[in-house]
Amino acid sequence: MSEIIQRYMDLPKFASLIQTRALYLAKMSAFEDALEGGLTVGDFFKTSNSPAIIDLALNGAWPSANEKSAARVTRLEDFETAHNEIERRLFDTPFGSYPCDEAERLFPACKEWLYVSCWHQSEHECAAMWKLYGQDKNSVCIFSTNERLEAAIAPVFSCNMLEIQRVSYIDHINDNFSGNPLDPFIAKSKPYAFERECRVVAWNSNIDLSKTPKSDESGRLFEVNLEQMIHKVVVSPHADPWFKDTVKRLCNDASVKVDIEDSVMRMQPIADVYDAMTYYKPRKPGA
Repeated sequence: MSEIIQRYMDLPKFASLIQTRALYLAKMSAFEDALEGGLTVGDFFKTSNSPAIIDLALNGAWPSANEKSAARVTRLEDFETAHNEIERRLFDTPFGSYPCDEAERLFPACKEWLYVSCWHQSEHECAAMWKLYGQDKNSVCIFSTNERLEAAIAPVFSCNMLEIQRVSYIDHINDNFSGNPLDPFIAKSKPYAFERECRVVAWNSNIDLSKTPKSDESGRLFEVNLEQMIHKVVVSPHADPWFKDTVKRLCNDASVKVDIEDSVMRMQPIADVYDAMTYYKPRKPGA
């Protein structure tokens, strides 16, 4: 289903997008929220071998009082079987399956190789988003849809996977993931729910985390068809008077044909009939 999404950005980022015709996706490990891309308590117990090994050591390694030799042999055999089963356990990632013994080391490594662009899902401008992500008063908001954005991004050989997903807002203590390997990386803590984030995630599923747990890149550029991606550009309600013309010239110089509009937050109160007539749009029959 097509959903309206927005991205708020300052002038340098917008200029880079227009001039390079490329969308920047940052690697996830650079994000400030430490919980982002992490496991919940319940999923840690499912993924890591550490809890199972502790349980086995406490309940399977110690002999009972006055243990007979036959019972000792059985206990040790059962211990060995259980230990082998634990060592064979695997956990799933967007980059394949790995031994659960390596979960604490390799699960965080996924964030090194996942590239993300964050969008706000809403039909209308958001005052909070202007304040957070359009902190420079001379900033813009790009309107698109998830379908337009996905169609506009050109395939990249170095990333064979790309998805656009809504972010889930969870309680990392009490909630659990569904089992989709991508779930932890399209989830954030509930205090961020106001962001209503929709996320572009790209990655190379052939990366071997055990051999390359670190990436030297801060992110990657993905070529986009700007006219297809951008439905309209909205200028910040706090922008200087000259800023809208600057945005128009920037787009014209790059031969990018998109609509550029003032923010609806610039609208003044209706003071007289002439103001009302300026904004009045007759409704269509049946609307």
